[in-house]
Amino acid sequence: MMKVVIVDDHRLLRDSLKNMIEHNSNIDVVACASDGNEAYKYCEKYKPDVILMDILMPICNGLEATKKIKSKYPDTKILILTASTDDFNLTKALNNGADGYILKDVGKDELILSIESTAKGLGIIHRDFLNHLKNDKNIDTDETKKELNSTIIVDGIEVALTKQQQQILKMIVKGYNNKQISQELFLAEGTVKNNISEIISKFQLKDRTQLAVFAIKYNLV
Repeated sequence: MMKVVIVDDHRLLRDSLKNMIEHNSNIDVVACASDGNEAYKYCEKYKPDVILMDILMPICNGLEATKKIKSKYPDTKILILTASTDDFNLTKALNNGADGYILKDVGKDELILSIESTAKGLGIIHRDFLNHLKNDKNIDTDETKKELNSTIIVDGIEVALTKQQQQILKMIVKGYNNKQISQELFLAEGTVKNNISEIISKFQLKDRTQLAVFAIKYNLV
C-alpha cells in the first residue's frame, strides 16, 4: 500500500483527512504530524511515499520542512495542501522541491487522485494557479520573484510580502476590517483572511492587533 504522512497543525483536520483518505482508497496514512520538524522525523521512521504538507504551521512551516525533507529524502514526494492562495508561497514551495500544490477546497476524489498522481511522479498544480505556469516567464526567475514579493528586513530578519499583502497590511493599520479590505481590493473575504494569517505567521506574531502595532513600530507602512 502507498504510505502517506499528513502534516497540519490542526488536529481535527489531520484526523478528518486520515479518516477520509483511508476509507476511500488503498492509501495507508502511517502518521500525522503537527509541524515540519515532526514530519522530518517521520520520514526516517516510516519512509512515506507522499507527504501531504500544510504551509502555515508553528515551529517549522511547510516551506521550510519541504526544503529540509527534500535535501535528505529527495525521492519522497511532497504535495502541498493549503488554504494559501499566495503567489509567493506557490513559488517558494516549488523552488524548495514540492511535487505538487493544491488548495484545501478540493473534493475528496480530487484529493485522492492528486496523492496517487504525485506518488507516480506527476506534477500536480491546483487549477487556480495554472495561469502562473502558462506565462512566458519561468516561475523561478529573479524577475518573477521581484513581481511576486518584496523583502522587508526587521531586526536582521528578512520577510517577504507580496504586493497584495503589503496593501492589506496598510489597511489593517488604518483600521479596516476584513469586509472593508475585500471590498477595497476586490478580493474574497476568505482570501483576505488567509493573507492576514500568513502575514501574522511570517512575522511570528499572535494576532491582528500585534501586527498593527508591529507595523507602526517598524515603519512597515
